[in-house]
Parts: sequence; C-alpha cells; structure tokens
Amino acid sequence: MNLTLLWHFVRQDFIDRYSGIALGRFWLLLAPMLQIIIFVVVFGGLIGPRLPGAESSPYGYGIYLVSGILPWTAFANTITRMTTVFFNKRGILGKVPLSLAMVAAHVAIVEGITLACTLGLFTIFALWLAEPLPSALFVLPLLIVCQQLMGFTLGLIGAILMVFLRDIREMTGVVVMLWFWMVPIVYTIDSVPHSLQAIQPYNPAWWFVREYHQIFAYGAMPDMGGILLLLAGSLIAAWLIVLLLSRAERQIRDAL
Repeated sequence: MNLTLLWHFVRQDFIDRYSGIALGRFWLLLAPMLQIIIFVVVFGGLIGPRLPGAESSPYGYGIYLVSGILPWTAFANTITRMTTVFFNKRGILGKVPLSLAMVAAHVAIVEGITLACTLGLFTIFALWLAEPLPSALFVLPLLIVCQQLMGFTLGLIGAILMVFLRDIREMTGVVVMLWFWMVPIVYTIDSVPHSLQAIQPYNPAWWFVREYHQIFAYGAMPDMGGILLLLAGSLIAAWLIVLLLSRAERQIRDAL
C-alpha cells in the first residue's frame, strides 16, 4: 500500500469537506464543541438525570452521554461513508489502478483523526468544568484504532455489497440508526430490561463504547485484556475482508 498516496487521500478528504466555506477547517472543531456544550451543560447539567456511580458530579450524565456519542458518530460515519466509497469514486477507479483497500481505508483514518480531535476538545472541556482528569487517557489511541478497524471491516463489507446491490446504501442507514438505540449511550446498561442487557456481549459497538464510558464517565481503568482481544479480533477481521476484496477485485471493477 502506497502510504504517500493514502495520506494524499486523507488530506484531500479534509480539503474537499470544507472547500468553499469561509471558516474552512475551523468547523472541524467548532461543530463538535457546540455539540459537547449542548449535551454536557444542557442535557447533563440542567435537565439530565444523575448518573449512577457518579452522583457527586452534576455533569456526570452529560459526560456519559458525550463519551458514548462521539466514538459512535465516528464509527457510524466510517461504516456509512465506506459503504458508498467505491460507487462515489468509480470515475477515478475506472481510470487509475488504485488499491481498493487504500481508497476505502482513508475514510476510516479521516474519521479516526476527527474522533481524536473531538475527544481532545472533550477532555479540555471536562477539565474546565472541574471534572477530574481520567487516569486512563493513554488508552484512547488504542481504543480509537480498535473501533476504526471494526468500522473499516463492516464498512468494507458494505462497500463490496453495494457494488452489486444499490439498496445496501439505504439499508445501511436504517441499520445504523436502529443500532444506535441498541447501544447503551443515551441510557445506562442497568436501566434497561435484562433481555437487552443479555445481548450486549454480542453487540460489537458495546465492546468499545463501554470502555469510553469507563474512562470518561467513571474515571476507571478500562479492561485492557478485553481491549487487546478486541484489537486482535479487529485485525484478523480486517485482514480477512481485505483478502476477500483482493479476490473479488476484478468483478468489482467490472461492475463499477
């Protein structure tokens, strides 16, 4: 994989996203900052419930809410954007023999960088509210890599399927929307029926959202063994789907 070309795709993605906008890439930070303020101050501090296990902080629920929404947004964006990446870039792929895996991977990297920036802002804002600094911040880069590898794998499956079935784009949007409500982000795991609690071990998004909650909402050390296992599983799954992509590359290019 040509890393220089991959970085060019990443850089161009950011340029295209804010092209022609007066404030440009400033929106990369402004929009998430407004979202963080609304969720933490309004939903958390003013009208939100007290978070079990963090009753001492008036912003506990807001911190819980944002620490789940930010990674979920990056994860969901990775899947939905990657699902259409081959179709959107079919003009380039038809003329230049680019690596399909690289074209798809740049989306996961862009969303991962965006998540890292927003989590940095979130940490600064939490400190400004006099929230204690999480002791496990050093785990965040590994956690971001894990979730983005998972999003890359699922998004690449969607991208391959969409080449042959255009309905996948709409189906992905519906699935992601429903999936959001199956993950304890707006609610806590203890506040839902046992039937919903019982399926969480089979919910891939819960594997990483739970660890973000541990770090930010509860100030606890996440399960490092679970994170390393998640990383290993995500790497294997990503390798397998890239292998499948290489086997089906000719059919994909013909269909595009």
